[in-house]
Amino acid sequence: MFRYEDLLKEVDLFCRHGVETGVVGESELKQRIPYIFVGKKNGSYMIVQGAMHAREHLTALLVVCLAKHLVKNGDMPMEGGIYFVPMTNPDGVRLCQEGVGFVSDKERKSNLLTINGGSDFTLWKANADGVDLNVNFDAHWGEGAQNGYYRSACNYVGKAPFSAAETRALKEFTERIKPCVTLSYHLKGEEIYWEFDQKGHRRFRDKRYAEAISRYTGYPLVTLTGSVGGYKDWCIERLKIPAYTVEVGKDSFNHPFPYSELNTILQQNLDLPRRLLNTVARDRQRLVGTGLAALYE
Repeated sequence: MFRYEDLLKEVDLFCRHGVETGVVGESELKQRIPYIFVGKKNGSYMIVQGAMHAREHLTALLVVCLAKHLVKNGDMPMEGGIYFVPMTNPDGVRLCQEGVGFVSDKERKSNLLTINGGSDFTLWKANADGVDLNVNFDAHWGEGAQNGYYRSACNYVGKAPFSAAETRALKEFTERIKPCVTLSYHLKGEEIYWEFDQKGHRRFRDKRYAEAISRYTGYPLVTLTGSVGGYKDWCIERLKIPAYTVEVGKDSFNHPFPYSELNTILQQNLDLPRRLLNTVARDRQRLVGTGLAALYE
């Protein structure tokens, strides 16, 4: 099992080997949300994030492994750099793996036990405030078919868009970095989500990249209805950039998802971030000076 303390050790190891690391922001419980940067600072940027949902903590290890792959193969061409954010929801992951023992505030601890209906948090998805981070972004916030309006292990939209510390941190980090594309890893189903009411050239552009992701991973494209308020959705609607949610792992497995499947998942996605960044960045570069560059902004 990949724990928050394991992530901090991995980040420290990257740093000691000369790889840039830093912090996206802090969680509700003031835990650091680390990033790992691989690539060049004189090109386009991409954000790859995982473990937004607590019980999907295998994706945090997946994102670390994807960053390691690029570091170990530093001679591969990259049209810029990638910010890897392995664990967007560290509080939730710790709750899922450790229970409430690490929570120091007695009232919060009691509330979490009540919300969860017991001490077994292995299926918990939310943060330490009972907010599902992937419905807390300002993209048709609160209009989803399965949205909840009370603190819960999943689906609670929060008091307002970006009411959760983690979504605010990722929002501000994304606005600062200005990525040309984002990639979010979730579990499970081996599916790709790519659309959020895009029209015209943006829809054509985003679907073309999604089809390339599908060819590489072997996962099909899926159209969702009634799903709103996610990081992908916000990136598409507000930033006007291509953004993708990739659900890894076979749907036949139950949560907690077995780590024995990591190698299969890794092989399906090993070089996807670099390939996607290069494709999007090169398309943008080709249009500079043609008067059509705005199509990729």
